[in-house]
Amino acid sequence: MLQHVVAITWNDQVPDNYAEVITAVLKDMASKIPSVRDYHCGPDLEVSAPTNANYLIAATFDDVAGWRAYDEDPFHNEIRAKYFKPYIASRAASQISY
Repeated sequence: MLQHVVAITWNDQVPDNYAEVITAVLKDMASKIPSVRDYHCGPDLEVSAPTNANYLIAATFDDVAGWRAYDEDPFHNEIRAKYFKPYIASRAASQISY
């Protein structure tokens, strides 16, 4: 199994309550990409350091090929361009196997 995790910090242009919008968009997208086995996303709960990222995505795949199919999916790339590019101050991602 492969776990893909993305941590996003929004810029000052992000609309209020944007987490609600993007969560709905991402869950819809994940349901349409066959290689996604499990998908969780949402805003930081703000229970620890104020330096945490604002939004987290954790997606599970069977293998690297499944993650690549997701990463290269045209719908995924459309969402990146439309919903993320205008509002990202920083992004960090990693993949682990388990």
